Amino acid sequence: MPNKKKYKYDIVAEQILEEIKKGRWKIGDKLPPESKLVEEFEVSRVCLRESLKKLNVLGILDIIQGDGTYISEINPEKFMEPLFSLMSVSETSIQDIYDARIFLESGACVLAAKRRTEEDLKKLRKMLERMDESISFNDSAAFSKYDQKYHEAIVGITQNKILIMLMGMFKSITTIYTNNLNQNVKVIYKSMLDHRELYYAIEEKNDKFAGQIMSAHLERSRDILTKALLP
Repeated sequence: MPNKKKYKYDIVAEQILEEIKKGRWKIGDKLPPESKLVEEFEVSRVCLRESLKKLNVLGILDIIQGDGTYISEINPEKFMEPLFSLMSVSETSIQDIYDARIFLESGACVLAAKRRTEEDLKKLRKMLERMDESISFNDSAAFSKYDQKYHEAIVGITQNKILIMLMGMFKSITTIYTNNLNQNVKVIYKSMLDHRELYYAIEEKNDKFAGQIMSAHLERSRDILTKALLP
């Protein structure tokens, strides 16, 4: 397969990003005027503006009308949002996303079971209560909200910044998947059982079992979503 053609504005965007990585411009710094950048990168103003716009969409630059362009805090989640928005509908995408989620979240459960505190357990119990209430009121949207928060809270218990960052990258797409899954009452009840079982495993510091529960839970979710796409 031939390499995708790179446009000039893509190349300039990469060059600007490289300068940021090297420390030439830091978070909060204002970029030089357009005239200076046009001269430095030897491009037209139109090309430069497209480059800046691309970096703005990625959350790397803040463009303030009438003021200038500033270096924003580089958030890895922003880089992944465009990718995940394209991966939300196909069977292949579901397989890829869930492969990654299973490795991430089952591993996080193992670590969470080892590191959990009484305060962590209290937070998880509160979310389980909220999910129970959502079922009582037949509110699938609320159930999905706390379902998502429950998964995020478990990763948070690990206190591992890399795992937490990676979980954040998945948030936009996993929210879509969770909402789709929780349209089915049977799925909600089974999910609730999984979450309770997972809580007890973490409470008892049964790390291997906690990882297995999460893996089985996500495998089942993937299977349901994949079958839903079949004609």
